Amino acid sequence: MTELTWRRGFKTEANRIALRAREKMGLTPICPIDPLQVCERFDIRLLKLSEIDPKSSFLRSESTKFSAVTVPCGLHTAIVHNDSHHPHRQRSNICHELAHCFLGHKCTPPLTPHGERAHDGSVEAEANYLGGALLLTNEGAWHVMYRQLLAEAQHVYGISEAMLNYRLRISGAYTRYRRAGAY
Repeated sequence: MTELTWRRGFKTEANRIALRAREKMGLTPICPIDPLQVCERFDIRLLKLSEIDPKSSFLRSESTKFSAVTVPCGLHTAIVHNDSHHPHRQRSNICHELAHCFLGHKCTPPLTPHGERAHDGSVEAEANYLGGALLLTNEGAWHVMYRQLLAEAQHVYGISEAMLNYRLRISGAYTRYRRAGAY
């Protein structure tokens, strides 16, 4: 598997976006964030998949496979998310879609005219990265390591173990902690 090459400065930009979102919410860089409140603050409608018409194109395939999608909704933007997923997954799905909004990615239909999933790998990778940073900023990851909060971090930040480990690794928190001799 090839490692994704980020455009120059993207990771720093993503963390700044996550920090600005927190600032607009009145939160510090290490505070957990509530994706539902972020949607409300940024005037993004949040729709549950369970409330969508069963004949909707979102449900052409099994609904358990559907995570979330950003769609135009009149003059606004809406995120449709799968509310049957685990709460940590829902938070991650919503933050991924918020990332698309914050990065200015264009809303595209989730399916091609042939019913196949539409997918742009680099756009999705950027949204994955920023979505993770929204859930746990670099500063939050460093805070978890230096305060030795690994046992409670998943609960505090409302994230999966996989997301926690990813953010601790990709933010450099693991490396900084080891270099500081704090292990």
